[in-house]
Amino acid sequence: MAQRIKNAKGRSLAEAALRLSQRVHERHPRAVITALDVPYTDEDLTIEVSLPGGYVLREVSDDLIRICLEIEDELGVSILAQVSQFAPKEEGIA
Repeated sequence: MAQRIKNAKGRSLAEAALRLSQRVHERHPRAVITALDVPYTDEDLTIEVSLPGGYVLREVSDDLIRICLEIEDELGVSILAQVSQFAPKEEGIA
């Protein structure tokens, strides 16, 4: 029984990551999404969305919060997301 619950949680996390990636890239095609290796015990998924210059990071952050809340409600997972700007040397990322 515990294994089934663990597998269901894993599937929900995978689905959450996939939906989040799709929704972020629909709105911000040049975004780079990476996992955050932070020990938050109350979050199931922690990510960072990095963007090139020209974006208003506060607006993107607000949009990301709405996206995460929708996915959390749909799948019952907890998501922590933060937004940053590419470092100057990363601007060439396609």
